[in-house]
Amino acid sequence: MIDLINEEDLNFRPVKDKKSIGELVQHLSELIGADMEIMSGASQEIMVKYYTGVECKSLVEMKSLLQKNFHELKECYFNMKEKELVEKSTSYWGLQYSKFEWLLEILVHFTHHRAQLHMLLVQKKDDIKIALF
Repeated sequence: MIDLINEEDLNFRPVKDKKSIGELVQHLSELIGADMEIMSGASQEIMVKYYTGVECKSLVEMKSLLQKNFHELKECYFNMKEKELVEKSTSYWGLQYSKFEWLLEILVHFTHHRAQLHMLLVQKKDDIKIALF
């Protein structure tokens, strides 16, 4: 979907208090890395620094960050042993999941925002001919 977006699309925001296309793409690009940091026990302070430090300046940077984070997620989980998948970790706000449950959270989080981006692109460009499933 990122390949369908041009710089002029980034500020498209049909609902005043919701994310623009650009903000959604930025969030999609950073969320896998952010969620992996949280899964690893990062504090709230570390997460503030993470989000401050990953702001991309262009669509190319956003796509690159998304690809990097996806690759790191794959590497992390492909190299995990079954024993590690059941190990629990706790977020800075107290939520506790196994590594497998964190993976499900990451996938649901990503899918949620991907659907939002799809909806905005359809509103902006009509039928984009990309199926969500």
